[in-house]
Parts: sequence; C-alpha cells; structure tokens
Amino acid sequence: MASETIQAPVDNLYRELDNLRADNASKKAEIASFRQQIDESAKKRDALNGEVKGLSDEVKKLKAKRDELNARVRELKTKRDELRAQAAEKRDALSKVLEQTQQMSDQLKGSVADLYKQINSLEWYIQTNPLAPKTERSIIAKISALEVDLAKHKGLRHVKDKLLQLRVEVGALRIQAQATHGELTRIAEESEKIHNEMQALAKTMIGKKKEADLAHAEFLERNQARRESVNRLRANLERMDQLRSKIGEAKESPRLKGEKLKSKYKEAANEKMRTGGKLSFEEFQALMEDMGPDSDQE
Repeated sequence: MASETIQAPVDNLYRELDNLRADNASKKAEIASFRQQIDESAKKRDALNGEVKGLSDEVKKLKAKRDELNARVRELKTKRDELRAQAAEKRDALSKVLEQTQQMSDQLKGSVADLYKQINSLEWYIQTNPLAPKTERSIIAKISALEVDLAKHKGLRHVKDKLLQLRVEVGALRIQAQATHGELTRIAEESEKIHNEMQALAKTMIGKKKEADLAHAEFLERNQARRESVNRLRANLERMDQLRSKIGEAKESPRLKGEKLKSKYKEAANEKMRTGGKLSFEEFQALMEDMGPDSDQE
C-alpha cells in the first residue's frame, strides 16, 4: 500500500518530465523560427535604413543647390532693384532736362543759320562803311544781342545732347533691369523645381523611415519573444533537473525509511531484552532478522 502511495507521485513527476521534454522540443523549434525571423527583420530594417540614408544624402544635395540658387536670386533682386532705382533717377533728370529744353526753346529767336547770317552781315557792314560812333555802337549792341540768341541756340544744343545721353542711359538701365529680372525668374523657377523634387524625395524618405522603424520594432518584438522562449526553455531545464532529483529521492526514500524503522525496532528490542520487557511483533521480527539464519537454528 505504501509502495503504491509512493509510486503515484513518482508517476506524476515522470509525466511532468515528459511534458517538459515535449515543451522543450517545441521551444527549440520556436527559438529557431524566431532567430530566422529576427535575421529577416534585421536585414529588412538595415536595407530600409540604407535607402533612408541614400535619400537623405540626395535631399541634402538638393537643398544645398536650392539654397545656392536662392542666394543668387536674392543677389539678382538686389541688382535689379538698384538698376530700376538708377533708371528712375535718370528719368527724373530726363524730365527736368525736357522741361529746361522746352523753356529754352520758347526763348529762342530765329534759326542758327539766320543768326549767323545777320551777325556776319552786320560785322561786314561795320568793316566796310564809315559810321558815326553812335551808329556803330548801336550795330555792335545789335550784334551782341544776336550773339546772345546764338548762344541760347548753342546752349539748347548742349541740353539736347544731354537729353539724348539721358535717354540712352535710361534705356540701357531698363534693358539691364529686364535682363536681370529675366535671369532672376529663370533661376527662381529652377530653384522651385529643385525644391519640389526635394520635397518629393523627403516624402519618400519619411515613408521609408517609417517602414524602417516598423521593421526595427518588429525586430525588437521578435527578439523579446525569442528571449522569453529561451528563458522558458532554461526554466524547463532547471525544472527537469529538479524533477530528476525528486524522482531519485522518491526511489531512495522507501529503503531509507525501512532501514531507519528497523533500526528503531532493534534498539527497542535490545532494551527490552536487557530489562526483561515484553517484545512486540515488529521488535521481535527486527531482532530475529539481525540474528540471521544461524541464530534461528539454535
């Protein structure tokens, strides 16, 4: 009966041991599967991170080029505005010269040729005719007045030359401003094109970065699952060692208990034999076993 009672826990220990062996086989397969999945996740993550780095480098190059073009656009805007300001100043000067020309034109008398003709005629008249001082002074005053009119014509010619020069300068400044604006517009369009390309690449890069982050999260998750499986396998192995020890103890326990009990009965029997006490059946049996076959024959 005692043997059956002891055997039942031992069977339970063996059953648990078998279950752990089966679970270990499953855990080893699971760990191997996780290791493969981890490698796949790491490769996927690293590949995506490589793409992200490549896209990031390309975005940086485009950004540097765009910034360089934008700096050039700012320079051209400054130059264009300066040319326009210079042209505006020249136009103001031109307006003033035009006004001056109009005023001088209103004050002119006769033509240059007519004035020269009158002056030459009067001077010839003085040189070829005897004149009274008063008459001569009158003719000389008239010549002086004609020369003043002639000087006005010459002054107007000079003003007109200045007017022409201003018109040329205004035209040149306007052409330069237009050319600068055209170059500015072309570079600005190129900058915008590069900016749009950069934004498209940046958007792609962000998408790849998210994929890489998901792959890394998957890598961490699978790595954690693998560690848990390894810990479970390690716990199973430790439990199996404990079970083997318990099974050994369970097999050894009945024999040790029997020897201890028999020794106890022997001590009690020897004490009663010495004192003349009455032996129990167990004490008598233990005493007889200790004596051996020769003692029974006697």
